[in-house]
Amino acid sequence: MSFVKTKNDEQQEMIIAQAMETDEGRLALAQAMVEPIRRSLEYQAVGRKLLMVDELPQGALARYERDVAAIAFIVSRRGAVPDQIQEGEEILVPTWEIAANPTIRLSEIKARRFYIVDRAQIKAKEAIQKEEDEQIFSALIQAALSRGDQKVTQSGGALTTSSLNTAFRDIEQHDLVCTKVVMHANRYADVRFFNGAGGTTASYKFYDEATTREILTTGLYGHLWTADLHVSSRMDPQYVLCVASPDTVGAFPIRQDITVLPADDPKKLRLGWVIYEEVGVAVINDYAVSLIQITGSGVT
Repeated sequence: MSFVKTKNDEQQEMIIAQAMETDEGRLALAQAMVEPIRRSLEYQAVGRKLLMVDELPQGALARYERDVAAIAFIVSRRGAVPDQIQEGEEILVPTWEIAANPTIRLSEIKARRFYIVDRAQIKAKEAIQKEEDEQIFSALIQAALSRGDQKVTQSGGALTTSSLNTAFRDIEQHDLVCTKVVMHANRYADVRFFNGAGGTTASYKFYDEATTREILTTGLYGHLWTADLHVSSRMDPQYVLCVASPDTVGAFPIRQDITVLPADDPKKLRLGWVIYEEVGVAVINDYAVSLIQITGSGVT
């Protein structure tokens, strides 16, 4: 595959090359990466669609009211098992850092093998998105597992409309509406049979599949009843998450949004950046989450 360079491309490469020669230029280039990365995270990450995103003002605490009838779950630190909060009228959500450190060899920059800013953005975006989603999914799954009446166990190894209907009911019986369903690609393979695909027959159609463009740009795979269907590789294949609207589920407080700092490693002949954010995860209403657990053999 060949690429034709335009005059604009050559000018852009010249500006980047000049910026790399000074510390001030590398700092300016790092700051220029902030906006594109932040927009991509808000646009593509699945986890942020499930909770209320709360950008904290300077010095403000991530403090939220707790319903006395519900159990809250918070992630005290990255990778930790979510803590249960059963007492008190308010909960204080701790924040922690998620970071990525993309690096590029100097020889590759000199050879102009790829556009350095795009490459760094892609590597950082993937790392931070995956970590965000893992932490959010962990808290939501734990909230549903802790409430036995909010979990549906289904044997047979394949997701069915009956189990989905029960999971929707478990949310709707608390005067809430299920608006999001998150699953692994292995479980989405079962969904394709809902409308009579794969040689089966269906008397009616109730699942609307999204276009390829929507899938690629937003991660939205389709619509089922009142909910949007999302697929994530970070989701455990044996679980399917059903959640109500984000403002009734929990919060995703942001203490520090995406920040980019230069972090070169001259000894290894590499240029790099540290890209980090400080966030927290809290599931405040466990009634707004239900879970389907698939057991037995099936699509794997």
